[in-house]
Amino acid sequence: MAETKENKQTRVIVFPRGLPGFEEEKEFFFREEEGTPFAHLEAAQNEEIGFVLLRPQLFLPDYLRQVNLNPEEIELLEIKEGDEPDVWAIMTLSLSDLSKSTVNLRAPLLINFRASKGLQLILSEEGYPARQPLFAEPVLPAETGSPKEGAVG
Repeated sequence: MAETKENKQTRVIVFPRGLPGFEEEKEFFFREEEGTPFAHLEAAQNEEIGFVLLRPQLFLPDYLRQVNLNPEEIELLEIKEGDEPDVWAIMTLSLSDLSKSTVNLRAPLLINFRASKGLQLILSEEGYPARQPLFAEPVLPAETGSPKEGAVG
C-alpha cells in the first residue's frame, strides 16, 4: 500500500491493459472513502483522469456474486488460489441533481488488492446497463443457472 501526504490509504493499482478510452494510462491511485461505499481512482500520470467508484453489491446484492474469468484475465490480475477480486463500478455523477447519477454495471472494475492489479471487464450479458440510475430499481439479467465464460453470473 502506497502512502502519500494526502491519504495514508492510497494504493497504486496497475491496470496492464489500461482502461477503455485510456489505454495509455496503466497506473492509478486508488483511494477508498472510509465509511462509505465509494472510492476514487485517479491516473498516476494525469490527474485530470479520475473516476468515482462504487461498490455495487451494497445497492444490488445479487450483482456479480461469482466472477468467472478466462485464463488471460486470471494472469493479468495475478490471481492465486483463494484470491477474490474486489468488484467496483464507475459512477457518473449529476452534480445538479444527485438523483440522476448513474453507475456502469456493464463494465465493472475488478481489483486484486493482494497483487495491486486491476482490469475493466466488459460483460457480454446484455441485461447489465452501462447507465443504471443509482436511485432506481435495477433491471438485471434473469438467472441462467450457470455463469458465462468471461462474464459474471
